[in-house]
Amino acid sequence: MLNLRRTALTAVAALAVLVPLVSTGTAQAEVRTFTATTALDGRTVKDPNVPVGQKRVADMYLKGQKVNVVCQDTGPEYGGKKIWDLTTEGLWIPDGYTSNTSDTMVLPKCATSKSFPAKVDLNGRKNKGDAATAPGSVVDRYRAGQQVPVKCQAQAESGTIWDFTTDNLWVPDNYVKTGTDGFVQGLPRCDTDGIEPGETPPGNAVHGRGTGPAGPATGTNAEKIQRVIDTAKSQMGKGYLYSWGAGGKGGASYGIHHYPDNDPSQGDDYNRLGYDCSGLTLYAFWKGAGLDIGAWTGAQNTAGRAVAIADRKPGDLVFWGRSDNDSDSTTHVALYLGDNKILEASPPRNGQSLRISDLNSHGTPYSKVRRIFG
Repeated sequence: MLNLRRTALTAVAALAVLVPLVSTGTAQAEVRTFTATTALDGRTVKDPNVPVGQKRVADMYLKGQKVNVVCQDTGPEYGGKKIWDLTTEGLWIPDGYTSNTSDTMVLPKCATSKSFPAKVDLNGRKNKGDAATAPGSVVDRYRAGQQVPVKCQAQAESGTIWDFTTDNLWVPDNYVKTGTDGFVQGLPRCDTDGIEPGETPPGNAVHGRGTGPAGPATGTNAEKIQRVIDTAKSQMGKGYLYSWGAGGKGGASYGIHHYPDNDPSQGDDYNRLGYDCSGLTLYAFWKGAGLDIGAWTGAQNTAGRAVAIADRKPGDLVFWGRSDNDSDSTTHVALYLGDNKILEASPPRNGQSLRISDLNSHGTPYSKVRRIFG
């Protein structure tokens, strides 16, 4: 929840934190920031000619955009260099089309795989998203505590992260101790599932309500509502964290408050990439339907029109607060999905911060919802 009243939010740049690169364990990789000198496609392989699709995302990084790079490797010459950069999104870009002027690698060489211990006995699967007993599965291929050699990661249709091993088997990342609830820096993506061009890439060090292009404002109200819901759902399963002040028109961003509620035990939201509740709903309506509903819960509680919660429909905004329907005392907002389910960004601050919850999971909501369309 972002309750700033009239306080202006400004996106600011932050310096990348340098952490040693390791082949095993939980530490994140060193990050260097380059600028794209032209629109760059993101690839899961170091191949300038691979077609757009499962191995390539068109215009992933726009000209002039800051791109965070975690390691480098050699590959086919492209842009006058044989150096390729692996970004924090796990995609390869040709170093010859970045602001890096060095003709040699300035970052550690990318490891071909990283090993992490299994949390439990794990069956290896033939396909990502497969059940443990699906055809082609290998029973107990990785025992609890055994190192699992991961060479790339991908997102399944459910939004969950899966690891592809050097044994050409898939395992659910949730059962591997990678040290993060999201994708591991320094590991490439296996495919482009779940990646959309034009989103604010993780690691761009934008804090607060970043900017981004509006989505289409065309179509019927039902079509707009469905796009809004689909946009919000698209952010799930990416490892984004609840972070106070984060998210906005540009998608996920870093928070603006170092210690939420002045409690250092909750960690530093300034270094957490993700959304707060109103940042997620702002992004969903902006990217899904081209509509600015306001940057904080109070403003969003005046958008559209008020409807009794008993008459709620999918796409409505549901609110909670200290005083019923009082915009100045709102504490939370969520997107209503139907069947007494909401989609929200909410603590705890982990990889499940963006989730589908029960309508009454935060207590009694306001007696009125806000209907933006219709």
